[in-house]
Amino acid sequence: MRTKRKQNRRGFTLLELMLVMAILVILASLGTVAVLNMRRGADNDATITQMATLSQQCKAFKLNMGYFPNTLDDLIAQPQNTTPQKWRGPYLDVSKIPMDSWGNAFTYAADENSNKVNITSVGPDRQAGTADDISSTR
Repeated sequence: MRTKRKQNRRGFTLLELMLVMAILVILASLGTVAVLNMRRGADNDATITQMATLSQQCKAFKLNMGYFPNTLDDLIAQPQNTTPQKWRGPYLDVSKIPMDSWGNAFTYAADENSNKVNITSVGPDRQAGTADDISSTR
């Protein structure tokens, strides 16, 4: 009679279902971690690309005007007290300066003597001076 009951057995035991669920949860968590790491890398890469574009346009501005822009907004709208003949902008085809990948404004500083531009993002923690800050000069 016992052998007959084993032959008619259908379905899974609770232990088998729990084991399958545990395996699925582990696989899902591994996939989630991988996607989050890829997202962080993509956000960093996008921010670095934006900073490089802003830096190049600041240098183009200087070639035309003879000085670096006072603010990044000077890349979009002609600064006051400048002649239209020198200003060949807008240097960016946007209505406002883009934010970094985390929604923070870029900080901008230019050094006329060394002919360098430094554009900085405070990174995902939104705190200046921390390890995750991204600078165009590093």
